[in-house]
This record gives sequence, structure tokens and C-alpha cells, in this order.
Amino acid sequence: MKKIQPILFIRSRTNSLFIRLIAGFLFIVLLLASLTLYSVSVSKNNVKQEVVKYNTSLLDNTKDSYEKHLNLVKQQMLLFFTSDEIIRLRKKPDNVNYPMIIREIARWTTVPYLYINNIVFYSKRDGLVLEKGTSTNAEAMFDVFSVSKEYPLEFWRRQFGESYTYRIFPSAPMANTMFHDSPQLLGELIPIIIKSIDNHDFYMVVFLDAGKMYNAFHQSIYKDFMIYDDLGKPLFGRTEQESFPAFEELRMLGKNGAFIRDGKYYFLNTGEQTGFTYVSRVPVDRIAAQTRINITLLVIILAAIALSILFSFLFAARINDPLKKVIESIRRMNDEPPYRSKIKEFNIISGQIHGNRMLFRQLSFINHLKAIRNHESHAPKLDFTGKPFAFVLFQIQPDMNELHTPEVVQNWLYYLRIFIDSKLKPDFPDSLTFQIERDQILSLVFTERQEDVVALLVQMKGVFDQDREYGIVTMAVTSAYSASDQLTAAYEEAQELAGERLLTGETQIIRERGVAPVALGFSPDQNKELEANLKAGNAAQLAALIEQHFARWHRHIPTAASLARFTESVAGKIRNAVTPFPLDPEETDAVLGKTGELIGNCRTVKELERLLAEWVTRTAEAVREKKEEKHPITSQVVDYINAHLADEIYLDVLAAKLKMSSGYLSSYFKAKTGMNIVDYINETRIAKAASLLDDDRLKIRDAARSVGYQNITSFNRMFKKYTGLTPSEYRKRNEAN
Repeated sequence: MKKIQPILFIRSRTNSLFIRLIAGFLFIVLLLASLTLYSVSVSKNNVKQEVVKYNTSLLDNTKDSYEKHLNLVKQQMLLFFTSDEIIRLRKKPDNVNYPMIIREIARWTTVPYLYINNIVFYSKRDGLVLEKGTSTNAEAMFDVFSVSKEYPLEFWRRQFGESYTYRIFPSAPMANTMFHDSPQLLGELIPIIIKSIDNHDFYMVVFLDAGKMYNAFHQSIYKDFMIYDDLGKPLFGRTEQESFPAFEELRMLGKNGAFIRDGKYYFLNTGEQTGFTYVSRVPVDRIAAQTRINITLLVIILAAIALSILFSFLFAARINDPLKKVIESIRRMNDEPPYRSKIKEFNIISGQIHGNRMLFRQLSFINHLKAIRNHESHAPKLDFTGKPFAFVLFQIQPDMNELHTPEVVQNWLYYLRIFIDSKLKPDFPDSLTFQIERDQILSLVFTERQEDVVALLVQMKGVFDQDREYGIVTMAVTSAYSASDQLTAAYEEAQELAGERLLTGETQIIRERGVAPVALGFSPDQNKELEANLKAGNAAQLAALIEQHFARWHRHIPTAASLARFTESVAGKIRNAVTPFPLDPEETDAVLGKTGELIGNCRTVKELERLLAEWVTRTAEAVREKKEEKHPITSQVVDYINAHLADEIYLDVLAAKLKMSSGYLSSYFKAKTGMNIVDYINETRIAKAASLLDDDRLKIRDAARSVGYQNITSFNRMFKKYTGLTPSEYRKRNEAN
């Protein structure tokens, strides 16, 4: 046993994190020292070759980037040039939608990786020019909007006579001189002209931003760079001092891809696709400086090795102690604040552990809050008997317009929660704030004075008012509770209070329940009027009905929940009235849309009224369009009915005129219109009578006789059936309007 103990002791020590860190650091230091000494001993020529190889590789990458980009632009622009709209523009420019082509040009110029500054279509026949901003003529385009000394208007006109179909021209600076006193520089641009084989009187010019391409593709730290086209002409270049030699001289000296001339190292490479020659230039003395290693560097390396060994011991010792404390914190899982170290990673680990612990506590709190049973035996106990508390529920109604994406809204809700917590903590240090639903933030405040909480919420209201463009906040404050077993009751009270908010478009603070809810639904007569006008397609009467109904609430606005339920019920009535005839379910869905989402987005009663008015109006218009669809037989029936409204109309007589049986005529008419002939006759007579009653000089009895009703009682009953109003009520309402 005594012999084994030293072995176990040594093994235990070698398993120590401290010993392993020291051994690892020393191994790394020795390995780095060996590699460094070896690198110092290598030949300067080899280092120089590597530097040259590196610069050659940079030029290869630059060349590949330019070649791929030019090929990509060529392919994409050829597709654009041969699209249907551009072909029509070449052949029949008068029948082309210019704004659509301009928008397409603008879309191409906004693609960041294409580096396209502008796309121009130029027609010789009428001098028409289309570009990303507008349609214009050639004089305005090339003498004002895109002026270049190298490319005057005459140059662009000459291109109609050239026989090529695709050519890249040298870069040149261009400017917009619309304001002569302060011309706007467009940058250094590379023109690419594309023409069709069969029509040389029309071509497309693609202006590439040479500066942006240079910044994106040129990888060397040295600026000297030149591109020669396949004919040896300079296409684009950047130089710090003297200009580049002539292309023929470069080609003669640079057969192997690199050469030295006048103290400069030249690197050449030719693109396989374009035939362009790419040249970069580096001063020879700078390459030589990269290969020079002196005694000072050697001393620095040795000193770095010694300091590395020293710091290895110090660093390993500093890691060992805080790591032990973090491990101890994991073991205890207590409620103490997270351990703080001078090492960032340990703080992250400790903070993550503490955050997970707090998240677990919040989850348990929400389960307790919503009376969700938790079977975990190690769940935190929520017990604060004798410590009064109240809930503040922040109900948020985000403004979901096209500018506020879901991501923007979520960021706003996050900062909203942070702001609420920062305002409550100074006055109520023990308060807890967290988001319990997508549109709800809940704060638990330990206090027995509701007035103190309300006073703080009044201050916060000013901030929420400034954020109304993002959404409306409603703050519901519960009464004070005394023990943790009342959490669920307090939460339910908070939800009930939040339901009392009004659609005023303002930030609200709710402390108590309102009066008994007001009945918001339509009366039976109004329901009949709604259904009748929907089936008849009377948009104006439906809009007036909605307006009159909402006018009742201008002084005493119902709660948002009541209005939402009323609106949902009206949407159901609309759907039931017109589905499945005259509208099928898909057509009704297209009119009503996502009802719940649209109702939830309404922030005021007026917005809700406009939504309902839009629903009934669009539904009536859709019904009327359906009714106005023409069918040969039904059209003859309708014409006959309209011509004989004042007479007795018999189905047998009508069928005989159309040379068919009365049963077949009745079935056919109902299949095409959704109603039988008798109902259609009555509806048409009532619609005609309603238009006659608009003239207050005409007696009701005379209006009834003119549409075929000799019995005034029968007329009154039928009028109310189809309009929801008696003739007298209908006339009074029109007079009131």
C-alpha cells in the first residue's frame, strides 16, 4: 500500500487542470519556438518566391473575380435584352409600358453585387432613351444626365453603324450637369454596349461602376493596377505615381507572367473568357523588406519565448481559481448573485447558469399564475405571505402596417419591456417584469398603495404616447393582494381590466371595471335590412346602416372587446347572407379577408367603422356584379318582368312566350340567379318602389300600385320583408338623411 500511494499521488497531480494547462502551454511555446527558429533559417530566396507567389495568387483572384463578374453581367443583361418587353420596345415602342421597363432597370441597378450604375436603351428611329430615372431623348441623356469627355453624343450615335453585337469600352468619368454650377459626379463608369444581330438601330448600354468593382475585386494592398482589353487598349487603371508601360512592351517582357522593370515588379495574367490582360505592380524594395530578418527580430523572438513561458504559469494559475468557484456555483444551484470574474468567458458561463435558473423560476411563476399544475418536485416555491402585491398588465396593440415588419414590432416590444422594468425598479426594487404573451407584458409590484403605482404609470404614459406610431399601450392596475396563493385571482382581474380598454387610439390606464356592457348588436329589423340589402347589392343603404349604428356610440364608446365581438358577428352575418349564393365561399373570403387580424389592427372606433363599411360595400358590389351577369333566358325573363311590373305576371304565360315548360323555366332561373321567379318579381317590385318613394310628392299607395300591388297591406308586409323597414319608416329615414 505504501508503494502504491506515491503512484496514486503523482497520478492525481497529473490529472489536475493546472498541471495539464501548464504542460499544454509549455508544449505550445516550445513548438512555436522550434517553428520560428526553423523559419528564420530558411533561405531568403524561398521567402521571396513565396511573396511573389502570393502576389501572383492575388492577381489570379482579382482576374477571376473580374472575369466571373463580367460574364455574369453579360449573361444577365443578354437575358434582359431579349425579354419580351424589350423586344416589343425594339419593334413597337408605342405599345410598350415604359414605366414598367424603367422600374425593371431600377431593380437591376439596386442589386449590390452587380455594381451596375445605370442601364440605357437607345433607339435610333425616334431618339428615345430609357434609363433608371426616366424616359428622355439622346441629347438630354448624353449632354446633360451622363456627360463624358471621352463619350460625347456623337460617339453614341456612331455605334448604330458598328457591326459588333457586344463590346466593352474603356472606363471614363461621367457627371450629371443638369445644374451647371454644381455638376454631380456619377463616378468612373465602364460602358458595355449590347445589340441584336438583326436590328442595329437599337442597343442597350450597361454602365458598370469601375471604382466599386476595383474596391471589391482588387485584393492587393498596393494600388497600382491596370486592365487592357483584347486589343491592348487600356480599359481601366489605378496608379500612384508613373503610368504603366505600353501594352506591347508588357507582353514582350512578361511572357512568364512576372518581370522586374525600373525597380517595379510587374505581374500579368490574361482572362480566358474576355481575353483581357490584368496587370498589378509592386515596388521591388517592399518585397525585399518582407524577406529581411535581422538580429533585432531574433532577439525579440527569444524574448517572446521567455515571456510566453512566464505568462503560461501566471495564466494557468489565474484560470484555476475562478473555474473552481464556477464549478462550486453549479453544484450549489443557490439563489445567490452570479459569480463575477475578471475573465469574460467565466462571466458568460456564470451568467448563463444564473439566467437559466431565473428562466426556470419565471416559467414556474407563469405556471403558478395561470393555475397550470407543475409536477416537478424541485420547482421554486412562491411564498410571500404578508407581502402585499399588485399586478400591472400592459396590453399592447402593435400597428401592423407595411413599414412595421414583425421583426420591428418584436424589437419594439423588447425595448418596451426593458423600459418598463427600468422605470419600476427604482421605486419597487423587488418588482418582476416579463412578457407572458405575444402582446402582453406583466409586472408584479410589491406594494399596498395602488396610487403610487398609478402615479408612476402616468409618467410612463408620456413615453408611450410618443411611441403611438408603433402601437397603443393599455395599462391595467389590479387592486392589492396579500399572499402568493392569490396570484391567479390577481392575474384574472388584470385580464378583465385589460378587456375594458376603449378604441380611442390613446394610451389608457384602467383601475376598475366599467359599467355594465351595452348591447351592440343589430335589432331584428336591422338584421333583416342588412340581409335584404346585401342580397340586393345595395351598397349605399348598407353604408348608411353602418354609419347610423356607429353614430350611437360617439358619446359612450363601448369597450374594445365588445366592439370586436360585434364586428365578428357582423362578418358572420355577411357571410351567411351571401354564401353560397350569389357568392361562393372563396369570393366571400376574398372580400372579408382575415377578419380576426383586420379587426385586431383597428385602433379607433372610426377605423372599425370604416372596416365594416368597406366589408358591406365590397360585398354589395360583388353581389351586384354577380346579378348583372347576362344569360340569354334569364335576361329575357328580367326584361319581361321590368316591363310589366304594374301588371299581373304569370309564370305559365312567361314560359309560353319562351316556348318552354314552367317547371323547367323556374328551375333554370333559380340555378342562374339563386332565387325563384316569384321572389325575384317581389324583390324587383320592392326595389322599384323604394326608388319611387325617394320622391316625397308621390303617395305610398300610388307607388304600390305602380309596381303591381293593389293591396296596401300586402305591399307594406312585402316592403318590410325585403328592406327591413316599412315604407313610412323608409321615407322618414331618407328625409332624416
